[in-house]
Amino acid sequence: METKPSHGRIDPHTQFVIAHFEVIIKNDPDVIWEYAYNPQTWTESNAEEHLGLIFYNDIDRPETGVGFYQKETVGGVSSDLRGHILWAERPKMCIWLGVGKYKLFGFIPLDMPVSGVIELELTSDGTRMSHTLYGRYPDSLFGRIFFSSAKEYMNKPDYIPHAYKELLYFKNKLDK
Repeated sequence: METKPSHGRIDPHTQFVIAHFEVIIKNDPDVIWEYAYNPQTWTESNAEEHLGLIFYNDIDRPETGVGFYQKETVGGVSSDLRGHILWAERPKMCIWLGVGKYKLFGFIPLDMPVSGVIELELTSDGTRMSHTLYGRYPDSLFGRIFFSSAKEYMNKPDYIPHAYKELLYFKNKLDK
């Protein structure tokens, strides 16, 4: 059973956002971990918005303390996401922290702290894969414009959240 995608919790006073998405995949957590954390298949999981992912270690996979870089667009806005894996426990959990360097309207720079927790939990129905995201829009004129634009973009009837697209892709590829 999938959690219906929501826009998460948005605090209009602090511009802090929390979003949680999950799917059940009928497959083993180790298989899901290996597939999902392959930079090529992670990029394919949201091909319109992911433009590449690199883990800065010999195996090009998440490990505790490893840096990463992901080129992407989120809500139509270009971003360079640079971060670190704070904790990786294969095949259960990966906690990451980074800064998305966005380009509003293609040229106005805006840095936004973001983080996430990806979990794989074996259940009686399969493996629950979830991604909880945390972000804070900067308290500046451009931060408020970006926050307002993002809320409007997310309210479009055909909008599917960025992270939820990734999970659906893995479910579609890996369900047995």
